[in-house]
Amino acid sequence: MEPHDETSQPASHEGPASDTSPAGPNASHAIQSANTIRAAVFGIQDGIVSTLGIVMGVAGAQLAGEAIVIAGIAGLASGAMSMAAGEYVSVQTQRELLALGTVLSDDENVNPLKAAAANGGLFIGGGFVPLLPFLLGTGLAAISASILLSILALYVTGAVLTRLTKRSPIKSGMRMLIIGGGAGVIGYLVGTVFGTLFGV
Repeated sequence: MEPHDETSQPASHEGPASDTSPAGPNASHAIQSANTIRAAVFGIQDGIVSTLGIVMGVAGAQLAGEAIVIAGIAGLASGAMSMAAGEYVSVQTQRELLALGTVLSDDENVNPLKAAAANGGLFIGGGFVPLLPFLLGTGLAAISASILLSILALYVTGAVLTRLTKRSPIKSGMRMLIIGGGAGVIGYLVGTVFGTLFGV
């Protein structure tokens, strides 16, 4: 019988390798917070941009102030519901897809209700910014105030966001401003063109 060779035996496992991944309550809380903030930023930006586009489009068509307010509120309500529902379905689908490949606890999953509430709620808050001047006045003064308030709100939203992203507040604010301002300009031009075509 050949002598037993200890070197031929596989090395014993002393235990699982240390896990350096950022797991745990703190990481789970950070993931939840980041996703809620993301949904909130999208909500307030989309609320400002879409409502500004609607009210500027109706104003460009030279319709009465009441029509602008009605269109703005209708767009605000439908937009908030759509954004919240879309956010919920998106996050819930993400949870289900992740669950197919790994077992995640409730703490490690992103909460779709929180994301939907943040998105839909701040959509309404953002949407009231361009709509407010038309609730208080009419004509060129309301149009000008709506544009100025929307520009200010978009820039501030982008700039404040950099407290979390650690990026340039000027660059982030201008990016938000250009995107939102462009939507307002397009809405006004479209309303003006169709208002002229249909003799409104």
